[in-house]
Amino acid sequence: MSKRMMALGALMISATFTGTVAAQQPGASASQTPQAQQQQQMQQQQMQQLPKASEFSDKQLDAFADAQKDMSGIQQKYSKELQAKKDKPEEAMKVQKEAQEKMVEAVKDSGLELSTYNQIAQLAQYDADFRTRIQEKM
Repeated sequence: MSKRMMALGALMISATFTGTVAAQQPGASASQTPQAQQQQQMQQQQMQQLPKASEFSDKQLDAFADAQKDMSGIQQKYSKELQAKKDKPEEAMKVQKEAQEKMVEAVKDSGLELSTYNQIAQLAQYDADFRTRIQEKM
């Protein structure tokens, strides 16, 4: 797998781990269920509330890329531990909590505020040019 694809995968996985919104579903049709239409409207509202890509400095994007690299390692480590604990819900919850704490620590160590990190991750889900800009830094 290419380095760029791994970076994109890490970006998307990170967005999921940090509780960001799901990627917008392509190809919305007129026959969508009301629930799917509502979800799409919510996603559009969330996107409108995000800062513009130009509002993020290169320094912030570099910090985001650094945090992403750390996230990738954390996710690999804790995914294996979660799989091993899948039949023990209480232990799995402890592992998940520890993973989340490590991820928050990685973001803070990068110099970003958690809210800024999440905004960048969310915007990258919607804006392909912005996502490419981030991938080039990884």
